[in-house]
Amino acid sequence: MWRLLAGFVLLLCAADAAPVDGRTVPDFGKMYHVDGELSLPHSEVKEPFEVWYDLEGNRSRIDYHNSTVRTFLIGNDLDYGAIYMITPVTTETEIQAIKYFQLNGTKEDPIRPQAALPDLQGFEFEKMEDYAGVQCEVWKKVAQAGHKKNTYRLWVKRPEENDSPAIPYHFEMVGYNTLLGSHNDRYMIDYSNFSSQIESDVFTPPGGMTYEEFTDPAEEHQILANPLQDYVSTSPVGHAHRLFGPFKEKFQRQYESEKEHEERENYFLHSLRSVHSTNRAGLTFSVGINHFADWSKAELARMTGGVIKKQ
Repeated sequence: MWRLLAGFVLLLCAADAAPVDGRTVPDFGKMYHVDGELSLPHSEVKEPFEVWYDLEGNRSRIDYHNSTVRTFLIGNDLDYGAIYMITPVTTETEIQAIKYFQLNGTKEDPIRPQAALPDLQGFEFEKMEDYAGVQCEVWKKVAQAGHKKNTYRLWVKRPEENDSPAIPYHFEMVGYNTLLGSHNDRYMIDYSNFSSQIESDVFTPPGGMTYEEFTDPAEEHQILANPLQDYVSTSPVGHAHRLFGPFKEKFQRQYESEKEHEERENYFLHSLRSVHSTNRAGLTFSVGINHFADWSKAELARMTGGVIKKQ
């Protein structure tokens, strides 16, 4: 269905990558297209997305929910790049009104193309494993910040030999909190239709429109404009974690212990992810963060008589 441009066809060559345990670290190339589905088990959310990535062109595009929401990250626009977002917005006076938003980069935080796959620096080959009937290499990285210890794994297929180009198959993060002594976070991404062939015009945002600034709190702009960044990053602390401070200040939260603080931050993180994913689905209603965002499911269930209404 795509009109392929021959000059844009790149081979996914990993020849320059250093071998690890006799295996070549996966190299997915500087240009690719891939479909994905993000799964958030805690919130029972599944969110499809599609990514076009062009590192040398300093641009990428990410669509969510079958292009219900479209985001263009153009690093060469303006002085420090810009993100253009086209999304339906539902308010008290409008239902699914198409809005055009723009977030400009700055000298301190320029806009860069957003990859759909994690940067594999620091990943090590763990094992071969059959995943959903497919024999895959499993590459693993463990990262820790404070009490947050995250384990990242990427499953990749090799069509032929061990050093042949890799195809991404599945990515998973499992979070462990050393203070709580429990696994408290998890999300997965399933990949499909990976290709190094891209149409050049997919990176062009709609013209002739008036793009406005995001109206939500400034702290949320990065997540609204580029939600995928936190999921493929291998840092235990992302943009979502940084929003917990403003939440505490707004609702005057004070917790009795460091342990409770960690618990409440984790509940808030899950609530924030669920809210943003729901609003990207183009529904006839919208949801937002309120003073219950740091409550557990059990606490919410008690308040609603044992029934948790799905957002």
